[in-house]
Amino acid sequence: MRADRESIHSRANTGGRVYPLAALLLAAASVLERMARNLGQTTPADVAPTVAATLAFALGVWLLAALARRRADAGAALIAAIWTIACLYYAEIFGNLDRSLGGGYPLLHAFPVALAAMGLLTWAAWRWGHLLRVVDLVLIGIGAAMLLPPVWKIAAHEWAQGDVARAHVPDAATAARASGRDGDGHAPPAAGDSRPPDIYHFIFDRYGSERTLADRYGIDEPIGTFLESQGFYVAREARANYQKTGHSLASIFAMDYLTPLAEGDYGGRNWRPIFGMLDDHAVGRFLRERGYEHHQYGSWWAGTFHNSRADVNRPHGFSEFNMIYLRGTILRPLFHLLPDTPLTMRLDWDNAQCQRLGPQLEEIRSIGERDRPVYVFAHILVPHGPYVFTPEGDCLDQVAARARGPRQGYVDQIGYADTIMRDMVAALLSEDRAPPVIIFQADEGPFPESYGRGPWQEAPAADLAMKYGILTAIFVPGGDHGRFRQDMTAVNTYRLVFNTVFGTDFPELPDRIFAFPNDGNIYDFHDVTERLREDAPSG
Repeated sequence: MRADRESIHSRANTGGRVYPLAALLLAAASVLERMARNLGQTTPADVAPTVAATLAFALGVWLLAALARRRADAGAALIAAIWTIACLYYAEIFGNLDRSLGGGYPLLHAFPVALAAMGLLTWAAWRWGHLLRVVDLVLIGIGAAMLLPPVWKIAAHEWAQGDVARAHVPDAATAARASGRDGDGHAPPAAGDSRPPDIYHFIFDRYGSERTLADRYGIDEPIGTFLESQGFYVAREARANYQKTGHSLASIFAMDYLTPLAEGDYGGRNWRPIFGMLDDHAVGRFLRERGYEHHQYGSWWAGTFHNSRADVNRPHGFSEFNMIYLRGTILRPLFHLLPDTPLTMRLDWDNAQCQRLGPQLEEIRSIGERDRPVYVFAHILVPHGPYVFTPEGDCLDQVAARARGPRQGYVDQIGYADTIMRDMVAALLSEDRAPPVIIFQADEGPFPESYGRGPWQEAPAADLAMKYGILTAIFVPGGDHGRFRQDMTAVNTYRLVFNTVFGTDFPELPDRIFAFPNDGNIYDFHDVTERLREDAPSG
């Protein structure tokens, strides 16, 4: 009888092996639910590493609990679920509590309460876990109920959309034209027989034209004067062809307009065709066929964060999706409790600009000449907000940046962008290396202070001029600027550069400028070229 009682007691304490299904389901749901709210800009491939990391976290907690308890029972499964929920859903669970305690962005005030709650629940699961199998089953049901809707929504979207991210990748014929091949399919040689020049393309996001900077911000010492003294051609009336970064860059890299996108049925908010064009584009194919090594220094923004065709990707930080996701987890308050390091500050209010930009610029300056020519593209979110930098490149904290205000913040970051350009000119045009092609350019101008929420194509001509007027300065070895024009638009940038440097014969496209109404209708293009000409300078 005693042996029977001990056997029953043993089975009650072990309860058989119980796997952490609840923790795994809830971990995956925490990622996929966020993805399902943003299907126009994220893909399963984008979030797969995050899903894998959260599953590994849940599994790791379960293994530790099972080892500590010496049995993989319901108690270990519940401990895994408790920590998965508390850590991955931290902001959702403790956000309101933090605000009621006077907390702020880091969610630090609720952190002791969160740890106490997690500790208490862990103790309860440890003490009575073998009796709480029904609780584990309930959590499994909740996890499944949370996971299935986003999985269904994502699957339906992928099925309906197909591979729209590759809808406008250059096909074989386009690639041949983009590479400048002749009628027999042969690529012409570069000008001369020597190694082709390196190419450095810097996009300074929202750097306006000299006219905008002078008239709207009182900046009367433009960087263009300095750049001209260094041999650059400065196109002072240059304009973007579209008012948003994604469209503008896609057009630049395609060396063509985005008119075919207006003919597709992608939905008004689906950015994935744009992102596909930024990942695999005519400029990249052209240069790869000529032996170039492609280096990409992207921002946190999904469109430039990573290029699957590049040989080197150096974004120095989290992607936009991961940054937003991780800010909702326990990592945010934990990072703020730890000493400041480049890692612990990557979830800060400035989107890790202070941790990203300095190392990126240092790496670019140190690339130097290599056996293979290099093509370097850098998307620099200066003077784009958040306005964290001083003109010298020092970083402000959130209080100081707020006190400075957005207008002065923009002016100061124009100053920092100018500092970057001066430093890059000194590094890239040093006497110990062959001069490269250098393109300093903006994707769009700043937002007009009077900008409302009306359709962009109906904005006043002066506001359109502010938004479309951009920095454009180009250096080519030998100083052959004959093909460039003061009022060139961005779509012709590489056509003119390649014709100058490689002797290709790309026809120059007519300069047309397009606006789409808003972020809900990103392929509804309206030609506003004539509207902008109403605001063109006289003489």
